[in-house]
Amino acid sequence: MAGDIIKRWRPELRRAMMRVRPEFFSWPPQNRERYGANLPEKDKRRLEQALMKELFGEKMRSWKRDIDGGKRIPLRELNRWNDAILPLVGIGEDCFYLNEWLGENKTILDFPTLRDYDEDDYRYQENARKQDDPSYVSKPYRGSLYLSWARLFVDLKFTYATLSMAAGYLYAHLDEVAADLIEARIPHRYVPGKNHGKAKGKSFQWDMRLVADGQENLLDELQQRVFEYTSGRYDALLTDWDRKNRRGVYWVNTSEQQERNAHFIFTDKDALSAVRFRSFVRDCRSIERGADELNEAVREEQTKLKDFILQHHQDLVQNLDPRVKRLRHRRKIFVRKDAFDDFE
Repeated sequence: MAGDIIKRWRPELRRAMMRVRPEFFSWPPQNRERYGANLPEKDKRRLEQALMKELFGEKMRSWKRDIDGGKRIPLRELNRWNDAILPLVGIGEDCFYLNEWLGENKTILDFPTLRDYDEDDYRYQENARKQDDPSYVSKPYRGSLYLSWARLFVDLKFTYATLSMAAGYLYAHLDEVAADLIEARIPHRYVPGKNHGKAKGKSFQWDMRLVADGQENLLDELQQRVFEYTSGRYDALLTDWDRKNRRGVYWVNTSEQQERNAHFIFTDKDALSAVRFRSFVRDCRSIERGADELNEAVREEQTKLKDFILQHHQDLVQNLDPRVKRLRHRRKIFVRKDAFDDFE
């Protein structure tokens, strides 16, 4: 399949590559693929400049200059850029590109299946936790994908993708709904603290404080209990879904008005073993499952969380001494001044 991908190049990418590396088109398909998966830094910069000019003319000649100058690429043009360059940097029949750190001196070509990548990343993270805390007890690998980003073509249409384990997908839903459920019990808001916004070098201090009309201690305790609950559920769900061994994937359309999006949710580690990066869409379709059972699991976990919050809120109202606050280490958080630019 790698040899056919070049036929899907847009004219702008072809012309840009001719300026930067014209001999590219005479290379064997496997050499072209390796080059695209690990672009030399010098070629990458030149190619970005050439492709920018081809796509957008003189108004955005340099991607790096635009970013460094504080400019934000409009979403429509960012989508056009990603669509154009994907056949070069992606692999396989879907031009799959994993937008995640793959390890030192590694490319996506080092990981034939999704599990190969995910388990390698998991072992790395577990070793890091062990080094940070020698008392940490490693947990068995049960699949660890959580809101990972990718880009690919689905039915020849450019698509942004998110990859998660089912347990992680459920946890994300719990994390999202928990804030609303707590807010319904204890109305609260964030206000700037005395140090919020203070500059330190190229960063500023993040110091937002919770105000809950005298219920701050109760709110703090309830949030902590909910955090412990959802964290525990995440670990339990990883084990539960792994034991069920459904070996499937749920394919959820999350598209928005200006872009195509899809969330691929994998049931367990065996499902990851069945999906190759070179044939991602085809392999996912071969083990696709209906989303009804996933949606039912979401409803079930949300109901349990709602009951938990109700029960523990009532317990705290009846038994917590509002004058006593659990001592917790408060960390100072510093944020780069331009950190939130892309979220605007």
